Amino acid sequence: MSKSISVIGAGSVGISSAIHLQQRGWDVTLIDRKGPARETSYGNAGIINEGSMVALNSPAMHKSLASYLKNDKPQLRYNLKHIARHLPWALQFLQNSKTRQSANTAQALHSLTSRSLAEHKAFMQRAGNSHRLSEVGWLRAYRTGKGFDEETFEAQQFERFNIGRQKLNANELRDLEPSLKHIYSAGFLFTGAASVNNPGELLKEYAQQFVSDGGTLVNAEIKSIDASESRIVCRTDGDAITSNKLLVAAGPWSDNILEMMDYSVTLCVERGYHAHYYLKNGASLGRSVYDVQKGFIMSPMEMGVRITTGVDLDHRDAPANHSQLNQVLPSIKEAVDLGERTDDPIWQGNRPTLPDSKPAIGKAPNHSNVWVAFGHQHIGLMTGPITGRIISEMISGEPCDVDVKPFEPSRYIRSTKRRKPVWAMSN
Repeated sequence: MSKSISVIGAGSVGISSAIHLQQRGWDVTLIDRKGPARETSYGNAGIINEGSMVALNSPAMHKSLASYLKNDKPQLRYNLKHIARHLPWALQFLQNSKTRQSANTAQALHSLTSRSLAEHKAFMQRAGNSHRLSEVGWLRAYRTGKGFDEETFEAQQFERFNIGRQKLNANELRDLEPSLKHIYSAGFLFTGAASVNNPGELLKEYAQQFVSDGGTLVNAEIKSIDASESRIVCRTDGDAITSNKLLVAAGPWSDNILEMMDYSVTLCVERGYHAHYYLKNGASLGRSVYDVQKGFIMSPMEMGVRITTGVDLDHRDAPANHSQLNQVLPSIKEAVDLGERTDDPIWQGNRPTLPDSKPAIGKAPNHSNVWVAFGHQHIGLMTGPITGRIISEMISGEPCDVDVKPFEPSRYIRSTKRRKPVWAMSN
């Protein structure tokens, strides 16, 4: 047990971290209450795109705030009472949308997104599931106006980091995606992007390889954690699990796990939804398509076309609200020959977001043997493997070629344990 570690959370970040730690000689136990990729990592659009480094809280958000006051947009819905209860998070989220802060965030996130595809390919080669990857780029489509504005903050960041993209007129867009109806005037193809045809299965196959290579996967719910300098004991609804070190990679539940060790976390979730549909009349899509002005993404998957919508700001465990999905259905039917919904249930999940939209990656402030990796908001599936490499290098004491300072956990993780007064410490 001299080099043992427990990893809590079997989403993209947790699975990837377990694999990288295993490759560095650690005895790894991966713990999740539901099993691999059953929560946040299951429900995304499956896109791996270097250009996904501009967070939701960017300067562009300022121009849209007034339009969100009616709370009727597919891009964003919110529960005002929930936001009021998390006012410190909301105020810091807005503060970090200023140009300078957003540019720093983009630079930090680009250090992850630019390395993500290579890390996924390495995992796929080992797991034998490279067939799930399609390197055909992804498409942003515009219905009206001049389309993509090269003067926006986002466009400036694309230029800054040399993100490959090709501007398409209406005819070129139709040639690229013949099944799209003739409602789009322009588009942008992000040429270096890739996508996976089933994110949940991709990650399950990574986890299966981890187990085949000698890792331990435990389906259990954490009830309490005893953390001393020499060992960690995770008490579950089954057997207790003992190790030398602990990594918390539980996504939107990471705050609950850290509370067991006397921490508070400034964390909120961006809830999201997806549904799967068949296409009819022989229609098909060759890549994911983002309808920018109507606020939905269509992604071809094994199980049909996955429709994903914008952000729903509400409590993590609040009842599902399908209003955004229902709202975009008429717009989707304008864009493509949409058939019936598949038998798959509508999915609702939670994207963990810290106020500056950067993850926390590193050592917990008050413990020498507790580490964290969570808060990847919309890009957890994509950046899980590179995050896993970074945190495993940090835990193993290896050099890391990524600047980890922007991801310092103490930004938003605080100890709630009261220190003893000086007189008590001397007795």
